[in-house]
Amino acid sequence: MNPLISIIVPIYNVEKYLKKCLLSIKDQTYDNFEAICINDGSKDHSEKIFFETVGSDPRFKYYIKKNGGLSSVRNLGLSLAQGELISFVDSDDTIESSYLEELVKGIVEYDCDISICGHNINYPHMTLHSCFPKTTIMNQKTALSLLMSDMMIKNYSWGKCYKKKLWKDIRFPENKTYEDVETTCRLFMRSSRFYISNKRLYNYEIRKGSISQQKAAGRNRELKRAYRHQMDIVTKKYPFLKIFGYMNLLKADMMHFYDVITTK
Repeated sequence: MNPLISIIVPIYNVEKYLKKCLLSIKDQTYDNFEAICINDGSKDHSEKIFFETVGSDPRFKYYIKKNGGLSSVRNLGLSLAQGELISFVDSDDTIESSYLEELVKGIVEYDCDISICGHNINYPHMTLHSCFPKTTIMNQKTALSLLMSDMMIKNYSWGKCYKKKLWKDIRFPENKTYEDVETTCRLFMRSSRFYISNKRLYNYEIRKGSISQQKAAGRNRELKRAYRHQMDIVTKKYPFLKIFGYMNLLKADMMHFYDVITTK
């Protein structure tokens, strides 16, 4: 079985990083994919770089839309996706050559709904590694426990592969930040088997000016809103996980306090 996987790649003013990202997708050992690359109204040379790098490769599909934010791009990508499987790669990140092969294997060979790999978080002067000690299969209860604790399984949409059917009526909330927090848990609630790989195959780049690094007004409020929504969804079935929900709300306040004392 060799299912088509749709990789959704949002593009917005990433001319310094885009070529490296696209080449990492192009060089995958698993080649039955379509890369849905959506330019969200970039003002730089991202379009030129796309066509110079992968414009002749029919697996890469290019779309342009009016700027609407990350969620709107991903939602458009989901509506365009032709694959049986879905994955997300941010255009300032890269993936290792076996990324798709490993994630597809987890779903096809082990009959899982979602497969997850480890990742590297690359800061300017250091790299943090995150992965499970060994490859394993998890049930829903265990996976949700780890997701809500936000330790071994992160809320990020990237670094994962999903059966497309999970997305039937699920989309990312638009005009909101921390969209992954509530969306990912809804997908987990629809899944019964999870493939957790101990291989670090996704490289997440921390760069100045990225969404995750902005100290925008209302960040604390938006994060707590997302965590409350997650807690409401999950604890209807698993009430014992409320403790993680309350810990996340505390963590949001601590992040807000850090922003306040470090803002000049």
